[in-house]
Amino acid sequence: MKSYKMDKLEFVAKQLDKTKRKKYEQLVVHRIWNSINDLRVKFITQQFVKRPEGRALTDMYFPQLGIHIEVDEGHHKSQIEADKLREADIIDATGHRVLRVDVTENIEKIHDVCDSIAELIRKEILSNDSFLPWDLEAEMNPNTYIENGYIDVRDDASFRTMVDAANCFGLNIKPKGIWTGGAKHPIEANTLIWFPKLYQNKDWNNEISDDENIITEMSVEPEPFKKHFERVFREKEFTRIVFPRFKGPLGDFMYRFKGIYELDLGATSFENGFVWRRAATRVRTYARRDNSTNEKNKSIRNEEAFIDGINYVINEEGQRVAVIIGLEKHGQLWKDFCDTLISQAD
Repeated sequence: MKSYKMDKLEFVAKQLDKTKRKKYEQLVVHRIWNSINDLRVKFITQQFVKRPEGRALTDMYFPQLGIHIEVDEGHHKSQIEADKLREADIIDATGHRVLRVDVTENIEKIHDVCDSIAELIRKEILSNDSFLPWDLEAEMNPNTYIENGYIDVRDDASFRTMVDAANCFGLNIKPKGIWTGGAKHPIEANTLIWFPKLYQNKDWNNEISDDENIITEMSVEPEPFKKHFERVFREKEFTRIVFPRFKGPLGDFMYRFKGIYELDLGATSFENGFVWRRAATRVRTYARRDNSTNEKNKSIRNEEAFIDGINYVINEEGQRVAVIIGLEKHGQLWKDFCDTLISQAD
């Protein structure tokens, strides 16, 4: 099993460090975390939650329990209705609970509220048979989900790399074996494991709906999109297992499972882009196959990309745009290729 360098000490320290410029938020977060005093519990500070109009940022979040903590400073007294609407949006979007700490009270009252929240969390852990202790290594390791036999949206499964996510589905891709775009599913036909950026960037203008049930895929440039559009229909690649790129709790980019999406053929057009509708929130995982099996079945978007010592750089249209050759294994091949080019130049 792969071992990640990040440990709980580093993770917790980074979460606490994110509050250092907000003295009241820092007070509440430290008090609650120290009162819980249980390393089985994971917490995240400054958690993004998508809203119909932009995003909300909650001050403290316990993902295993679906509990958000909001720290209400003095300015919240003048925006009570806005806070109610914001809280309703968070609940509607996540199904989670929101607990509030009013830091305009005296220190004794603030401590009492923080301690009562910590006690509530401890009780919920004891009464929740499905509570899973926080395992930092396991939660981002493909083997965890392969052993489970599935990934569910409720698992909040996130991976550090596209390779880690793809390897949950019967692949055995080496590090940096995927650069952009995705990989074909080696077992389930017409299915792509997809790693989109669901925001506008220099190449794509993809969007996901507020309820995350619809993804619209559109390229910024018409000509490349035309080729991509034709290829998807030619190959009948109408199902996608989606892991969008997002900024993780430590500020690094990760890939989080959002579900299985199927192409809405009626709504899709070259003018409006691809329209993908979520068909399931749970996906089956598969044990890894060795590279020879992957090659034999031609299951990867670029079958040759997984010959030992050779990797292709793949763009978001699934096209090979460059090749990386390991000289230790294929030095003679590279020499022969250079000699050929030189002879042709002469």
